[in-house]
Amino acid sequence: MSSSSERPSFDQALKRLLLNGHDGVLALLAPDLTWRGELSPELPAVARQADLVWEVVDALGRRGLLHIELQSRPDPEIAERLAEYAIRLWRRYHLPMRSVVVFLRPTQAVPSSPFVVEFAGRQNLFYAFDVARLWEIPAERVLESPHVALWPLAGLMAGTTVDRVVAAARQIAAAPVGAQERSDLAGLLVLLAGLRLPTNAVLEALRRDPMINDLVRESGVAGALIDEAKREGRREGLDEGRREGLDEGRREGLDEGLREAVRLAVEGRLGPLDDALRSSIERADQETLRSVLAHVASDDPEQLRARLG
Repeated sequence: MSSSSERPSFDQALKRLLLNGHDGVLALLAPDLTWRGELSPELPAVARQADLVWEVVDALGRRGLLHIELQSRPDPEIAERLAEYAIRLWRRYHLPMRSVVVFLRPTQAVPSSPFVVEFAGRQNLFYAFDVARLWEIPAERVLESPHVALWPLAGLMAGTTVDRVVAAARQIAAAPVGAQERSDLAGLLVLLAGLRLPTNAVLEALRRDPMINDLVRESGVAGALIDEAKREGRREGLDEGRREGLDEGRREGLDEGLREAVRLAVEGRLGPLDDALRSSIERADQETLRSVLAHVASDDPEQLRARLG
């Protein structure tokens, strides 16, 4: 007798049998359907990375997953992507899960839950998810909480104005945390507020308060935005000849500030940078760096990596 490893595989033979007798297969398994043709059975593996996946427990102590997806602009495929991520996460962890898609700025194109695929009169795929519209949630929900790390979200929440961003910055400046953390939080506040308000108006208002101005300047992200705004102002007021005569050392300093801002922003979005990402940031030109900084809060991880090559 031959060993099991030497036995012929029935898999391909059975597939050929079923394909050749497709009408009989349908009559046996799905008599309400009619065969139209064979499609490729290959399922290509596409690299995907969710924004946030946490292990959590519910009120009864049962383990599960919370998947949070961030959106700054409408994505017509977000509902099916949530369903896809849910299947992938289930296959990896085999834990029940809940998905929440968080919209960072107002839009009418908010997906409806659940995501449903129907065929032949029944639901064959069903995935429910939650939607959070930050622009409808009062900023006091975070500003009155002890979770200092959430205070920069005030720049995206209900009723945000330049004056409210300044008030949030003052609160951050007085937060009972270290100086570097206050500076990072202030920079993130400016970056997020720029999704809802004109960045120059926010920066101009913050500069009127010396304490806040110093705090913002110490932030790599906000500092780069300030330098970029100043440079744009100079660029508009100078003719071509004078622009070519700008001091090279000052330009290099601004470039490095912008590069450091991108490092901090991308690390805040993706976590610790690997060698490939660090190298990409070091090689990137000004146009690429500005593009990354402008889109760091709205791009998904794949898009950010693509911008950096």
